[in-house]
Amino acid sequence: MIALTMLEINVAPLVAALGAAGFIIGFALQGTLSNFASGLMILIYRPYDIGNVVNVASMTGTVTSMTLVSTTLKLPDNQTVVIPNNSIWGSTITNITGSETRRVDMVFGIGYDDDIAKAETVLLDILQQHPLVHKEPEPVIKVHELADSSVNFIVRPWANTSDYFAVYWDVTRAVKDRFDAENISIPYPQQDVHMHTVETSA
Repeated sequence: MIALTMLEINVAPLVAALGAAGFIIGFALQGTLSNFASGLMILIYRPYDIGNVVNVASMTGTVTSMTLVSTTLKLPDNQTVVIPNNSIWGSTITNITGSETRRVDMVFGIGYDDDIAKAETVLLDILQQHPLVHKEPEPVIKVHELADSSVNFIVRPWANTSDYFAVYWDVTRAVKDRFDAENISIPYPQQDVHMHTVETSA
């Protein structure tokens, strides 16, 4: 550059061109470098691994591939999604299958005229009889809410992570069958309308 100046060659356009090229290249590489840095952090801290079911970047799926630039998920409907790592590292990461056990959260409602103690006994019996529900920690069954049309119980058994949906579906069906057999109602949303007539003088 100095030699060109000594030869009285105008280097200003060349400097401007190099500066513009550097800016364009830097801007183009910004996303890639960000993905690379995020991928490095993911590989170091390992918030998830291949085979884990995760919720990242508002998507839930099974991790099938991890690189320095992106993470690939297989969605429940068998779609494949490639997510840039900077979209993952900069957001909340939920590793759904990161632990061997998982709590199954369910809510069941009964009518206001039904026996709360009886319903609680039925719910506990269902959980105790299910072979996939853990004895420890003990399941939680509590009256949780006095809703508009029902008295709601929270029912929270523990199970192996791999058995989560089996327990959820089995218990839900068993509750419906047992409540029907025990004449415990499962209310549906309803609204009472009270009509008042105002008499007017003729």
